[in-house]
Amino acid sequence: MFVARGALWGTEDISRLDAAGGLQSLRVTMATHPDGFRLEGPLATTHSTGPRTVLYEGPVRGLCPFAPRNSNTMAAAALAAPSLGFDNVIGVLVADLSLADMHVVDVELRGPPGPTGRNFAVHTHRENPAEPGAVTGSATVAAFWRSLLAGAEGSMSQAPGARPSPPSVYHERQRLELCAVHALNNVLQQQLFSQEAADEICKRLAPDSRLNPHRSLLGTGNYDVNVIMAALQGLGLAAVWWDRRRPLSQLALPQVLGLILNLPSPVSLGLLSLPLRRRHWVALRQVDGIYYNLDSKLRAPEALGDEDGVRAFVAAALARGLCEVLLVVTKEVEEKGCWLQTD
Repeated sequence: MFVARGALWGTEDISRLDAAGGLQSLRVTMATHPDGFRLEGPLATTHSTGPRTVLYEGPVRGLCPFAPRNSNTMAAAALAAPSLGFDNVIGVLVADLSLADMHVVDVELRGPPGPTGRNFAVHTHRENPAEPGAVTGSATVAAFWRSLLAGAEGSMSQAPGARPSPPSVYHERQRLELCAVHALNNVLQQQLFSQEAADEICKRLAPDSRLNPHRSLLGTGNYDVNVIMAALQGLGLAAVWWDRRRPLSQLALPQVLGLILNLPSPVSLGLLSLPLRRRHWVALRQVDGIYYNLDSKLRAPEALGDEDGVRAFVAAALARGLCEVLLVVTKEVEEKGCWLQTD
């Protein structure tokens, strides 16, 4: 199903975070002047009791039947986050007498708490000019139309006889020694981490160390596995070490969001190769049924094919030695151990 969106800012990011298993809560608040509402049922008799009145706060499912023309943004959010859906995405409808020519939409999302108890969080605030009493803001129509055209182009490319368009694969290229940050973002298929965020994790892991053992002394990155594991934990995910002694046929790939490999990498100075080896983090991820090598040193994602293709790639890497494999899974999969198929 294609859902056109107008007033919901960041729809794709919400969907990606939800698909990665890192979305814990989602709340959408829409505020405007009371004249901008078209309410039915019990909400139709609700009156403002002051400059700013909350008319409804609760699951989106309970709001849609009584505010069918004022709840589309919230319904789009529920469709973009199927793990929460209409029963767990919270919608808030606010009558604000100061917003006679404005619709204001706030989107707040949170991920699970990290090692220190702090949550990953995003808050967007959108102010959309509107005619007094209008149900729809002036910018929403254009945004909706552009969204509809983009969706139609994607649908037409899948029509009988048409060549399917290649999937959109998020791929960060190498910068400094930030391969761990790139691998995290590539395996999650969106930019969730930065060098600053990784440095902050390092400080939390070793708050009393003058020389932090989890990153390069030069401040260029080179983060170790503890940083990767803590970053994933902050999103409610887990990193499971793969025992190289197990046959890869026991790896239950459908239960795994992605893989992060730690590989030896040669060091060069210009055109001169040095007799040194550094460690390099590489992400593997499935997008639209195809597994990709998302190595940040590649110019573009490298298609590996189906499950047999990614197993062959991992087997070759393990055969070369000095390779470690991390499975990125949800907490539920980690606890149940269903990333491993034993029969």
